[in-house]
Amino acid sequence: MTNFQRQARVAAVMCAVAATGACDTLLEVDLPSAVTADALDDPSTAALQVNSVQGAVECGYSALVVWASGLEDNFQRVAGSGPGFTQYGDTPSGGDCDTGVWDDSFIESMLIARGEGYRAYNDILGYTVPNKERLLATLAMYNAVTLGVFGEYFCEFAISSTESFGQPMTPAEVLAVAEGWADSVFAKQPTTLAVTTVSGTVTTDLHQTTYALRARIRYAAGDLAGAAADAAMVADGHMAWILREDPEDRRNAMASIQGNANGVQSQGFLIGPVTVGANPGITELGSHPVAGTPYAGGWPSPVPFTGYLDLAIETATGRAVDDAGNPLTTATLLTTADTRVQHAIGNTAGGPRPIERKYDALADDIPLVNWREMRLIQAENAGPGAAGVDFVNEIRAADGLPLVAGAYRTLVEGDADRFDDLLIEERRRALWLEARFWSTKIQKNEKLWFPRRVGEWVNASNYELNGGVRMLMPQAEYQINPNFGGLTARGTGCAAGERPVFN
Repeated sequence: MTNFQRQARVAAVMCAVAATGACDTLLEVDLPSAVTADALDDPSTAALQVNSVQGAVECGYSALVVWASGLEDNFQRVAGSGPGFTQYGDTPSGGDCDTGVWDDSFIESMLIARGEGYRAYNDILGYTVPNKERLLATLAMYNAVTLGVFGEYFCEFAISSTESFGQPMTPAEVLAVAEGWADSVFAKQPTTLAVTTVSGTVTTDLHQTTYALRARIRYAAGDLAGAAADAAMVADGHMAWILREDPEDRRNAMASIQGNANGVQSQGFLIGPVTVGANPGITELGSHPVAGTPYAGGWPSPVPFTGYLDLAIETATGRAVDDAGNPLTTATLLTTADTRVQHAIGNTAGGPRPIERKYDALADDIPLVNWREMRLIQAENAGPGAAGVDFVNEIRAADGLPLVAGAYRTLVEGDADRFDDLLIEERRRALWLEARFWSTKIQKNEKLWFPRRVGEWVNASNYELNGGVRMLMPQAEYQINPNFGGLTARGTGCAAGERPVFN
C-alpha cells in the first residue's frame, strides 16, 4: 500500500478513545479503535481525532527506536545466534507497529499520523469547538514530529493527499515543512501550556517540547545557530515522552519481551566494537566514498565510535574516548562506569547475551525529546572552548558522572577535532537507545561508520548490511507515484554520501 493509498483510507485508520478524559496528559494517549468516516466530520470528535494522531505517532515512534538501534551500531535488531554485527536495512519494514512480539515496523504508523494530522488540522480549522487553538497546536507539534522523522532519516518523501500524488521532496525540503509546523505551534498557542507527565516527576510544556523539536529539525537542516537558539529555550531537565502502557497493544518493543520456557526473551543484544574483516560472510565493508574524509582509504579495525559494552569514563579527566575514537571501558584503569549505558546478561534466541537495561518493562516511557541533546547542540555551536565544554559538563553533573577537567579539558578546548570526538561520544551515551545517534551519524558520516559495500560479499544468515545511512521509501511508492520517476530514482533525493547502497 502506498503513501497515497494509506492516506485515502481515512475510515480504516482514524480512531477514538473511550472518553475525552481518558488521557492523563497531553502526551499520553491510549491506542484507539476505528471509527466511521461520518464521525470524522463531527466537530464533537475533534479531541478524539487529535488523540488518534497522537496514538499513531507514539506507536510508530516506539518502533522507530527499535529500528534505529541497528543503524547506531548498537545491538542485533532481532535477537538471534548470528555473528555480532548490527543490521543496516535500507528500507523500513512494512506493516503497522505492535503487530507481533518482534515488530519494528514504524513507517505505516508514521505515514498515517502524517496524513491524518494534516486532515484533522484542516477540519478543526473550520470547527467551533472548545480548546480549538490548543488542539491545533497539539496537531501542529505532532506534524512536526512525523515530518522531522522523514526529513532526518529518508532520502526522499512526498506529501500525498486523497486527491493527488505528492511531488518528491528532498530531506531539506521536508525539514523546511517540519519547521513550518513547529512555527505553527507558537502561532496557535501563544501562551505556554504546562503538562505533568504520568510519572508526576517531570513537568513538560508544549512550547519547550516544540523548541526542542525545532532545534533538532534545524540541526538536521544544517542551521546550527538557529538550532542552538531554540535549544537555549529548553530548560535543564525538560523531557517529553512517548508513553507506553501494558497490555500488549501498547508494547514497548525496546523492553525485554516474549515470555517463554526460559522466562523473558530480549528484543536484541548489545555488541562490542565493530571489527572489520572478522565477521563471517563479509569480504569487505568498504571505505567512505568521499575523498579527503578521515577514513576514505578504509575503516580501521575496530571501527571508531562503535560498541556499547562496559563503557566508562576516566575518573580524573572525564575522557570517554581516546584520540582514535575508541571508547574507554571498565577494563581501562582509573575509570568510572558510565551508568547511562546499562546492560546485563539475559535471555536471547541465541542464548545468554548482554541485553539492554534502559527499558526494563513494557510500560517504560521512551524519550521523544531530551534536554541533554539541547545542551550538546549548544556545545557544538559554541565550539571548542570553555563555553562548549561547560555545556557537556552540565549533562555529566546531572548524571553524576566525572566532569571534563584537567589536561583533557585543555586538549579539547584547543583542538576542534578532539572536541568533536567528545561531542560524538557524549551523544552516543547520553541519548542511548533514543533514536538520536542515527541522526548524528548522518550529519557526521565522514567520521562515523555506515557499512558501504565494495566488491563481492554475502549476507550471513538474515543479518542485513545493506548500506543503511538514510532510508528509502518502500518500492511501491516509486512504482505507483508517477512523480517519483520509478525505482531508478530511489535514493537520489539525498547527497551521494548519505545514500544507502542497495541492489
